[in-house]
Amino acid sequence: MPNTNTPGAEPKVSVLMITYNHEKFIAQAIESVLMQKADFPFDLIIGEDCSTDGTAEIVREYSRRYPEIIRAHVRERNVGSKENFRQIRLTAKGKYWALLEGDDYWTDSRKLQLLADVLDAHPETAICGHRTIRHDEDGSQPDEVIAKVPAGFYELEDLLPWCFLHTSSVMFRRVVEEPPAWSRQMIMGDQPWFVELARHGNICFLDECMAVYRVHGGGVWSGIDYIKKTSSLRALYQAYYDNLDPKYRPSIRKGVRKVVFDTGLAQFAAGRPDQTRQSLREYFGLCGPFECLPRKALLALKGYGWWIYPFWRQARRLWRRQKA
Repeated sequence: MPNTNTPGAEPKVSVLMITYNHEKFIAQAIESVLMQKADFPFDLIIGEDCSTDGTAEIVREYSRRYPEIIRAHVRERNVGSKENFRQIRLTAKGKYWALLEGDDYWTDSRKLQLLADVLDAHPETAICGHRTIRHDEDGSQPDEVIAKVPAGFYELEDLLPWCFLHTSSVMFRRVVEEPPAWSRQMIMGDQPWFVELARHGNICFLDECMAVYRVHGGGVWSGIDYIKKTSSLRALYQAYYDNLDPKYRPSIRKGVRKVVFDTGLAQFAAGRPDQTRQSLREYFGLCGPFECLPRKALLALKGYGWWIYPFWRQARRLWRRQKA
């Protein structure tokens, strides 16, 4: 427990946390903030969005126990994640903001100190992040460290092809206090905000892994199917194309190309090879004739040779039975 949070002290860092129906997770999220050891005061602002489980009671109890750190806003009606977040950020007083959703948690007690030190030392840096563990709550996939980019400093054009910053990892200075207006109708609010921040300074990415991102059916992003995700990402890149400086369009094009490829694979996995072929045709339009040949070949095989896969799977099963 930090000893710098004396009553009335102005926080240097405000941690913003939104939560809804996170009864199983919220205590661990809050505890991971309370365990932070920093030489500056910080506060935790929680927006509880009228959950239907026991989340609100847990949040209230923690705010009673730690009034010098936690400020809880427990809604009497559900306002949605974006409005919930908007309302809590209006009350934030910290010089820097850090984000943590109620179903994720931090794993390193030095997290706030390390990121604040970077922002103190580099006034040209707008946003700082680190690696995160992706954890599937149902155990369907092994834990994976994201992202795998090298540690160092990056610019906006590096962030556009693929957003390597996870929400639970970031701390940023208050050069931008809300996502851009063009992102208001989108599912994701964090990526447009990170892009807007990167227009005002560079990005620092640390090698430390200090957070866990939970993937589960109740997540705002992780709870939707892959086809809808890729559709949302297409809309995001179109918004980038329409609203950012044209000099960033080569980087945007790389991002669109990745989304189209992933969409083709997702359509094949959903049993729609005709849609995979459509993605292939679009992918050809986004690449030069000799670019991305392995990915083109894979989409072509899945789109036009889809009938091979059932025979291949059956042959593998028979081979394994004979081997056993």
